[in-house]
Amino acid sequence: MRALDALILSQADLDAAQTVLVCADPTGDLLAAALETGNDVAFLDPDYARCQVAASAGARVAGDTRLDVFLAGSAGSAVAVGEMPKSLARLDYVARAIAGAGFDDATVVFGANNKHLSRSMNTVLAQSFGSVAASLGRGKFRCLVATQPQPVAYAPTEVGGLVAFGGVFSGAKPDPGGELLRSALPAELGRFLDLGCGNGSVSRGLSGDITATDSDADAVLSARAIGLHCTWDDAGSRFADASFDTIALNPPFHDGTTIDVTLVGGLLDASQRLLAPGGSLYLVHNSHLRYRGEVERRFARVAQVARDRTFTVLRAS
Repeated sequence: MRALDALILSQADLDAAQTVLVCADPTGDLLAAALETGNDVAFLDPDYARCQVAASAGARVAGDTRLDVFLAGSAGSAVAVGEMPKSLARLDYVARAIAGAGFDDATVVFGANNKHLSRSMNTVLAQSFGSVAASLGRGKFRCLVATQPQPVAYAPTEVGGLVAFGGVFSGAKPDPGGELLRSALPAELGRFLDLGCGNGSVSRGLSGDITATDSDADAVLSARAIGLHCTWDDAGSRFADASFDTIALNPPFHDGTTIDVTLVGGLLDASQRLLAPGGSLYLVHNSHLRYRGEVERRFARVAQVARDRTFTVLRAS
């Protein structure tokens, strides 16, 4: 078990709570500890793959349901555990959903490396809980502990026709790379897939047979809120081979706070599988990350179709 997970569990009395809320659990160790109590376990992590594991293990999974809707009408005592969200917007979403759920008593214990904690996190938690305190540190790690839930509600952010739930990438605004990608798309899209759609800004307003998908539940809720048909799955796994004529891909390149260019591999493999004969993938990437080699390993024809000071768009078929 990671030192961070051990610290979180040492600060949270899981056995005393009627409901354990597992909010962000990259390793699965927090889920395992919660299930060992025999109490009700609700899994609030937005990641599709982690949610499938949690559901198989017997936890109730929020999945692509709004957290405040999923938790509404709760009662009794609850303790929430998890790695501290990287996004203040995600932290606010989770905190408001838990505090406003109706629990008689709720405690939140979120931990992180000291260098990733900020005063702003205390401030966000204090909007939903009457007491927020930092635990004693253990090595490089510390927890924030919030108690005394307040009568709060959650509303997603809406700006200029975009909607942001929780920690969706780019919030309720277009991403510059996504905007370049959008501008490079052909006039005739055919059957179109926005793969890893985020807030849906690339697909917004497009006409025709438009489908979006993402593995992050916050992204799925955000895209649906602007009217997109959006599925929650892992790299388009719900779709049959050769289902799309055009695929747009604005892939992630951060794993937490670390740049990881290998994250694109699975999405490129999915694009190769999902493209119909004669179809094209349009991919945008930060120019300095040199994704072209990864694309050329999978596609016979690759060409640059747009570039600005920061981003490059490739077309592959």
